[in-house]
Amino acid sequence: MTSVPIAASGAIDVPALAGPPGDALAEARAWLARELHDGAVQRLTVMAVEIERLKRRGGLGAELEQFQHTTRAAINDLRKLLYDLRDEPAVDARFVESTRELLAELAGATDVEADLAVQSWPEELPYHLSTNLHRVVGEALSNVRRHSAATRVTVTLQALDGSLAVTVADNGRGILDAEGGFGLRGMSERARQFGGRVTIESSSGRGTTVRCIVPFGGTR
Repeated sequence: MTSVPIAASGAIDVPALAGPPGDALAEARAWLARELHDGAVQRLTVMAVEIERLKRRGGLGAELEQFQHTTRAAINDLRKLLYDLRDEPAVDARFVESTRELLAELAGATDVEADLAVQSWPEELPYHLSTNLHRVVGEALSNVRRHSAATRVTVTLQALDGSLAVTVADNGRGILDAEGGFGLRGMSERARQFGGRVTIESSSGRGTTVRCIVPFGGTR
């Protein structure tokens, strides 16, 4: 497994993880791998974890409700993917709500305290941008769940001067070597589609902060 280089300051420049651009077929394969990893695969992995937990417990009412929610989210991911494949222009007015749902899902399945802070966020986003930012948040939260041993995570949505910033900060153990390496690469590639970038600040025992900044000039 390849190690993720962490500078003395604790900052990681995630674009360095991505390799040089290839031909059209290689790019298409990378795009498909990214979509499957961050979308359907991530959701189905959560479902598998929930099934295993259900087998060990009785009183299945609340657990089945959570399982149903995760299943519906997987279906929605696939629908969004089909929408992108058809290349139909649209805007999304549910990004804040969908982010809140991701945090509620994390909190409902773990003991992690999950908070959302919204600062001057636009009411609508271009659909393709919204989908990719949603994937970035989902992957960052998945890493919190699987690797961080955190007890608290905060997602901050902020509209800056001509750009949008999405920050996911936890109080966990920090990034160790290449944990979640492919997911980190996928987040970087998503940001670069829009001229943005993802950075990570992490130090042992002091948590991890993932920040994605993309240019934004409005939905029109």
